[in-house]
Amino acid sequence: MTTVEAARVRAVWECELHRLELDVLRAERLVKGLTATPAEPWVPPAVPGEMPADLAERARDLLDRQDRASAGLQAALTAAQRQIAYGGRVADATGPTPAQPLYVDLDA
Repeated sequence: MTTVEAARVRAVWECELHRLELDVLRAERLVKGLTATPAEPWVPPAVPGEMPADLAERARDLLDRQDRASAGLQAALTAAQRQIAYGGRVADATGPTPAQPLYVDLDA
């Protein structure tokens, strides 16, 4: 591989790692309850050659962050599902909500 080709492969992989890092930041923001824009599915780049070895550590760190963000999102989803189920049980136990507000005069 020529120096120019190697530089191109490196640039492509660096760009892809930046993109994946932005996706992880989005997921981390969601876990924290902040708004985030939806991420697009990642497709590995079509470049000849492998990722440069010196970028591998960054990729591993990014994978660890992805795993933690995924676990955080799963925990948040589980908590939300529990809240929905609890709300359903409360609604079932208390009956339907009246169509109009009801007021009770406590001084009468």
